[in-house]
Amino acid sequence: MNGHPLPPRRLWWLAVGFTIWCLALVILYALHAIGCAFGWSTGPLRLSLAIVLLVHLVAIGWLWRYRATARRDPGPEPISTFLRTVVIWTLIAALAATVITFGPALLLTTCI
Repeated sequence: MNGHPLPPRRLWWLAVGFTIWCLALVILYALHAIGCAFGWSTGPLRLSLAIVLLVHLVAIGWLWRYRATARRDPGPEPISTFLRTVVIWTLIAALAATVITFGPALLLTTCI
């Protein structure tokens, strides 16, 4: 290829969605453990877990919208288009994984 290479900093977009998923995992489990350890009642604990989950879903959804409506990235046309498509689908997968992984947990017994 004789064109300009793709800047490595643009590859970070591939990890953004699942990085937020990882943050959601850590924060939700930590909040759950703290709530159970300190004997929080079920209602406020479940509400705080739902709010934290919603914040992470909004963050991933906002990034998805931002990347989907952004102009074409500068760089070689085929690589730039491919990377944009892969980033958008990675964000969609992270959003779906967040809903599937953490959504049902809100319906379970909070502390045993």
